Amino acid sequence: MTQTESQRDVVDLLSADHREFDRVFTELEGLFGQSGPDVLQRKRELVDEVTIGLVKHSVAEETRVYPLVEEQVDRAEAEASKHEHAEAEETMKRLERMDPGDPAFDTEVATLIREIRHHVEHEEARMFTELRATFPRQRLVEMAREVERVKALAPTRPHPMTPNEGVVRTVAGPVASLLDHLRDAVTGRGKTTD
Repeated sequence: MTQTESQRDVVDLLSADHREFDRVFTELEGLFGQSGPDVLQRKRELVDEVTIGLVKHSVAEETRVYPLVEEQVDRAEAEASKHEHAEAEETMKRLERMDPGDPAFDTEVATLIREIRHHVEHEEARMFTELRATFPRQRLVEMAREVERVKALAPTRPHPMTPNEGVVRTVAGPVASLLDHLRDAVTGRGKTTD
């Protein structure tokens, strides 16, 4: 029996995001060391795609998941995850400013991949198990809906100077999101040319 979108819980949803990020990372890894014009364009598209997804995912976790983890599961676990997000946001911000033809671009992408894979391993090994053990299924399904709503309105670019606190992200997020979406519309960022 397959789950419908309305039955999917927050762990299913966030895990699906993780699989999608890894799919993009695997494609990027296959392009390391290559530099033709089409390859450089594809690297930029993939980095933009994964950055948009990671930022939306992070903001949703920080505003809808981590506060509950802090209160009812493990404060240190939530803090460690926010710290990992902050590190990845710094890396994404550096990548945003880099040209894919820059010799350091692949190295910086490899750094992001390493940071996110470590974070995913950490979350899936402990936090997700604890979420399912702590909250009833219906609450986890409600959390998934809340996360989806936040992702729909979240910024699309890293804002590493914004504190990784749920309340700050909830207040600053809509303004940053509006500006990011306008900027993306003007530049075409996040639109693939397949």
